[in-house]
Amino acid sequence: MVFNSMVFAQGVSLGDAARQERARQKNSTGNLKITNETLGTAEALPPSAEPAKTDADTAKAADGKSEDKTDAKVDATAESPHDEAGWREAFKQARDAVKRAEDRTEVLQLELNKLNLDLLTRSDIFNREGQINPLIDAKNKELAEAEKALSAAREKVTQLETDLRRSGSPSGWAR
Repeated sequence: MVFNSMVFAQGVSLGDAARQERARQKNSTGNLKITNETLGTAEALPPSAEPAKTDADTAKAADGKSEDKTDAKVDATAESPHDEAGWREAFKQARDAVKRAEDRTEVLQLELNKLNLDLLTRSDIFNREGQINPLIDAKNKELAEAEKALSAAREKVTQLETDLRRSGSPSGWAR
């Protein structure tokens, strides 16, 4: 677009412009490789000295990582913040999690309501009970899981409030 406007502004013929563009494309290198060395802005990363892992090692590492994550969650709840900024951030994250869980539950409930309405009102679907009922069952399961997550998120806020009170910190830090 810019090229076309330049052509008309300078009064260059279309043939001349095409020849210039072909010459420019021939002179340009299409296989430009950009690396840390060519950029010169960062040093190249050192090669990894780790040995190659087998499938068994990878499976063990994955199992260990999942156990580490659950341990980290337990440690995070056991270790409460000690300063005002830490408490406020913990409460903010917990309340954000509650809000997300509430929103998710609300959306799932609306989707379930729509499916139930479709079951009752749509006559254009052949065997609507056979098609819509499995969708309703799946949505009910999803809604139950979302409600459990909501309950857990609310419980976390309650636990944080209890921890704050037990630590002797001012209750204003929960806001």
